[in-house]
Amino acid sequence: MSFYPQPNKYYCGPFALKYAFVMLGIFKNENSIAKSAGSTWWAGTDEIGLARAAKKFHCHMNYFRAEEPSSALELLDRELKKGLPCILSVNNWGHWLTVLGYQKERYIIVDSGLERVIAILTPKQLLRRWKYIDEEGCPSYDGYSLQPQFKVSTKALFTLEKARHVMYKKNENLAKKWDTYFNDLINICRPRTPNSYNIISVNEFLRRHRNTLIKKVSFWHGTPNYKELQKILQNFQFVAEVYDLVIYHEDEKRALIDFTSLLMMYACGKYGMEAIY
Repeated sequence: MSFYPQPNKYYCGPFALKYAFVMLGIFKNENSIAKSAGSTWWAGTDEIGLARAAKKFHCHMNYFRAEEPSSALELLDRELKKGLPCILSVNNWGHWLTVLGYQKERYIIVDSGLERVIAILTPKQLLRRWKYIDEEGCPSYDGYSLQPQFKVSTKALFTLEKARHVMYKKNENLAKKWDTYFNDLINICRPRTPNSYNIISVNEFLRRHRNTLIKKVSFWHGTPNYKELQKILQNFQFVAEVYDLVIYHEDEKRALIDFTSLLMMYACGKYGMEAIY
């Protein structure tokens, strides 16, 4: 799972649910979601199919609806404040998108129909897309919040700055490899909890060890340069900040070994390496 556009017109539903899962630290491929939801090229994915797919992955979709724009935004904000991602029917029930958060009078959304799927909208821009007019000319705003039916160990927190960071062309690799970065990190770090102590952030860990990591890998492999390896570590740091992952003091040496191994695997995977023994 990573941030990239949908490959066809009828996969917006599975993609919207996939991106909602990301906020809860759940990574599922859009094809498996589409299979559970019963998505088809002629009908796409309806709300019943999305609810069925969410249930398979132990989540529940809570429906909310309003006829007035102000009420619709109040309902949406209420769910977002609970830390729940929301899926909205837009384009007159012709498309699905995911709302990740609200900050400084802006909504952070993920729309798989866009080339760069993460976007920032004003309330007016969102309402314009969200508004549905039925055959009798009555407006409505329909959406669903995604409620996990289990204890979530870590949730993503996207600020406006972090959303813009992922949108930049120079960070395309981060967007496409998001799940890979997260899955590697979760084997090195742990989610912060109210009872966490004797911990350091990934930011502090890399401040202490970044130069050593890069110099050792660059020396032993010989091809990657400092800037290239530093970018990989910056991506790890960014994802760790989004999910608030930390390293316990007793795990610091092991983390140093793990990050060194990951950088060397990256170097060997990209540039290759002949047998040396």
